[in-house]
Amino acid sequence: MIEIKKEAVFTLAGCVITPSDNSLNFKGCSLNNEEMQDLCSGKISLQPKFIELLSYLARKYPKVVTREELIENIWEGNVYVGTKALTNAIWHLRKHLNPLVSQDNDSGTTTIETVRKTGYRLLIEPEFSPADLVSHPEVLEIEQAKVKELSGKLQRGFIGLVILFVILASGVFFHLHQDSKRLIQTEQTRLTRGAGAELYPAVSPDGRWLVYGKGANLYLKDLHNPTNTPKRLTTNETREKRAIWTLDGRSLLYPSEDRESGECHLSQIMLDSHEVVHLAPCFSDTSALELSPDGSSIIYIWKDKLVEYSGLYELKLSLDAYPVRISCDKECAYRDRDVAFSPDGRWIAISRRFGNISEDIFIRNRASGDEFRITQGLEDIRGLTWHPDSDRLVFSTENSGVRAGYMIDIGSKKITNLDVVGFSYPRFVPGSTALVFSKYIKDFEIAYLELDQVIPTTIFPLSNSEFSYRNPDYSIIKKRIVYVSNETGHNEIWSSDIEGRNRKQHTDLKRRVAYPSWSHDGTKLAFLAPDDKNEGNKIHILELATGGISILASQYQDHRRPSWDLDDKQVFSSTYDGLLAFSLTNSRPTMVTPIEVRLAKVLNDSQLVFTKTNESGLWILDLNRPEKMKVLISGDIFDENYNWVVTKKGVYFRELHSGYQLINFWSFNTNLTTPILKLPASSLTSFGAMSYIPSKRRLLMTLSEYSKRDVIMLKHKLLL
Repeated sequence: MIEIKKEAVFTLAGCVITPSDNSLNFKGCSLNNEEMQDLCSGKISLQPKFIELLSYLARKYPKVVTREELIENIWEGNVYVGTKALTNAIWHLRKHLNPLVSQDNDSGTTTIETVRKTGYRLLIEPEFSPADLVSHPEVLEIEQAKVKELSGKLQRGFIGLVILFVILASGVFFHLHQDSKRLIQTEQTRLTRGAGAELYPAVSPDGRWLVYGKGANLYLKDLHNPTNTPKRLTTNETREKRAIWTLDGRSLLYPSEDRESGECHLSQIMLDSHEVVHLAPCFSDTSALELSPDGSSIIYIWKDKLVEYSGLYELKLSLDAYPVRISCDKECAYRDRDVAFSPDGRWIAISRRFGNISEDIFIRNRASGDEFRITQGLEDIRGLTWHPDSDRLVFSTENSGVRAGYMIDIGSKKITNLDVVGFSYPRFVPGSTALVFSKYIKDFEIAYLELDQVIPTTIFPLSNSEFSYRNPDYSIIKKRIVYVSNETGHNEIWSSDIEGRNRKQHTDLKRRVAYPSWSHDGTKLAFLAPDDKNEGNKIHILELATGGISILASQYQDHRRPSWDLDDKQVFSSTYDGLLAFSLTNSRPTMVTPIEVRLAKVLNDSQLVFTKTNESGLWILDLNRPEKMKVLISGDIFDENYNWVVTKKGVYFRELHSGYQLINFWSFNTNLTTPILKLPASSLTSFGAMSYIPSKRRLLMTLSEYSKRDVIMLKHKLLL
């Protein structure tokens, strides 16, 4: 039997591997790609286990070697250590050796192939010295003679089959190629492990550095030294969340908001000196932005003081340049939310929001300005990025509280599910079909606080479930809690008794419904759902006795959370014209106040309390004289949009602080605020709701829970 010495020196495409000193010597390699010529000039050292693994695969060439065999022989059968170490070693070996593979090679430009559910196989034929192949040279001569004799016989016997084989091979080549792609495994590598949400990841042009937002700062991580602590780039005086790299990889562009003044500047930080330069005004610290492929300009979302709505602006990166608006600026039926340049510079992908529960993707031709729509009826889009081929887009969407990744061909508009849970804010690694994304899995549940406790200590989940429950509303008449649940795969309306039992599903629209509100007599529910074109939302009314659903007449595309008047004949909801009362008889809606309102609730037959979209505080107005409004709770105390509820004695509301939240009570009698319970910073979601159960003295709310919030490197067969 022919054997190969464990310490045998061998070559791969001219690269000399020497196990005795754990080195790769690229001097002898020959590459057609001029950009890779620097690789061929030197010698590098790798970890001994990396070289030992490569040598083992070479000695077994061209066989597939199982993961179990590799762990047994390289890591002495230590499965716990070997499993992670093997994946890490393969990644490093590919990184150094992949430039040796021809770009038109069918292997997908990789030196080591992953064979799904089996192991790994070396794809470049190793060349060993004859002296290292056997223990006794004469054995080699005997074996070579046998091979030569057998080859002669086989050549005469199979010469007639060669032609037939060629014909068959040409017919099945494509299928074999597709099969080989199917064998490639999806690999997810965790890049960050810190507490907090790591958002908007982006890898530097040289592949070494990862920038991401966390909290209100930007962080830089060295991917070549993954155990090193990430470095914070920005200060506590400003807020930042997303950044992009300049083409030379020496600086970052990002929106930065001053904490004290609230002013936002599109900024550039030089990584060698940490010098920060302000380039232009911006909209917020999360404003979307993208650098053109030639590096000459950026497109970002901003709101000029002269226009009513935010939109896309292009800024030339030259002296004294001023942003130029390139999207709708008057009577816009949508809001631009995110943007991405195609690598060839021909296209811009734009995600656009219609109303508050519908969003889709549009493609804009840069030369002509023409646009076309490529998706229909999505919900929240959480980032988009172009594939390197400029023909496909990868994007994230949040559907009924679950985030997932998809790829769409802009020509055929065919959408492919990547089957990656928690997929958010993807961005391709420069020069690669791998990408990084923020894995963001967030669950919601309805929780309650027992207000009769002597010292309230915690809130309790209403029921334990793997699904998300949110936005509760309680009916005194029905003694039931209505809420939104995604357990059918879609956000639908459900209800339960006070203890979370005896549950019932009320809608089956198979699209996103939101913000259910009980009528005072307990016979109807008002809620929002998308319109027929998925370009906005309408107020829907559910009759509980019959199960029938009707839509209230409205000329408006976007409606905010609904609530009922005292006699249940009208529903209040805010539009861009202000707060309106929509009649159940489908007569023309009437104006309550031209002020834009986030959430309004009747206090009695003549008074309404509400929060504004652009001013803090809880406000109250007389429905008979709506112009006579006043502040009920000062904005210095009350700065909440949705997490509040009015009772006979006062108002319960959430107060947000840096690092924690408070549940407070404001009394009608004393006008004083009393803190009730302190909670962790992200306990109650900003888009939640509060409700009150008088008989139990319970406060209901939406509790948010994060289970995973890390940056992941993804290598996916569908992205090749």
